[in-house]
Amino acid sequence: MRYLLFPFSMLYAGIMRLRNRQFNQGSRPIASFERVIISVGNLSTGGTGKTPMIEYLIRQLKSDYALATVSRGYGRKTRGERIAGEEDSARTLGDEPFQFYRKFGDEIKVVVGEQRALAIPHLLMDFELTELILLDDAFQHRQVARDLNIMLTDYSTPFYNDFVLPAGNLREGRGEAVRADAIVMTKCPEDLSEANKKEITGKINRYNSNAEVFFSSIAYGDLKAIFGEAQPKKQVAVVSAIAKPKPFYRFLERQFDIVEKFEYVDHYNFKSQDLDRILRKLNGKDVSIVTTEKDMVRLLPFADHSLMKQFDSFYQPIELTIDRPEAFRKLLIDAIEKRKRELNS
Repeated sequence: MRYLLFPFSMLYAGIMRLRNRQFNQGSRPIASFERVIISVGNLSTGGTGKTPMIEYLIRQLKSDYALATVSRGYGRKTRGERIAGEEDSARTLGDEPFQFYRKFGDEIKVVVGEQRALAIPHLLMDFELTELILLDDAFQHRQVARDLNIMLTDYSTPFYNDFVLPAGNLREGRGEAVRADAIVMTKCPEDLSEANKKEITGKINRYNSNAEVFFSSIAYGDLKAIFGEAQPKKQVAVVSAIAKPKPFYRFLERQFDIVEKFEYVDHYNFKSQDLDRILRKLNGKDVSIVTTEKDMVRLLPFADHSLMKQFDSFYQPIELTIDRPEAFRKLLIDAIEKRKRELNS
């Protein structure tokens, strides 16, 4: 099938090369703002760990800078530019932006908008003291200039082994990795050897020899109850609507017996009928329900559903860890302070 689709991949890659050439030559406009802007994104279609990376950056920088995140708000039921407030939910913001807002509250500003070049002025009109903007999933969204371009690639499916859509999962050709200032290999095994890191870095350097390369892993916290207080049972049913759930399953299997898996497409907006189906399937079983943190925010409106009343439900918190945190922070601070000096000169 991959060979059959390869001609279409060549056509799509050519279109994307032309588009990027137009940006590079100035025939497509790029908006520049008098703020520091850091972009996080990837070449692939998803599942590289952008949300944990954005949260890592927030934790690193929120104490030193007035910070905002700008996301498209994928899967939301609203349109246009929107700044997160108390009345919002995953349905009005999208699951990931709402997760940022729910976790960090007033420590940051969370903004969504289909066009980031319009969402940023919308933010600055209300919060002109904003110093630093994190662009979420913006590697391909070149309409906004950025001061640091962070590209993520999944350890299990690195960009240098992948192909452009539809034969593979890349949204652009491998060579577009050259735009990155830093490349982070995500979801790495915790015991990844220095020899393996060196080998991977060499493969990345074929496409970008100037970017700093880092390696990150996922640290799993203790399960947290979604509603009320409880302890999870030994047997669990897993509900997931994320791009790559297998690592999540593997982690849970170390502690629990997974008796049922209910999988949905990434960013799926749960409906009452979905929970009805899960309830029928689990009826009579002595289990707890476990989901991801991203899925949890889309289940919050169902606190009164019979499924949530009959079964204790939990979510799995995660955080990103990085192999050279001091060097990574220096990269961030250097880019931020350089831009601030340019704006003040």
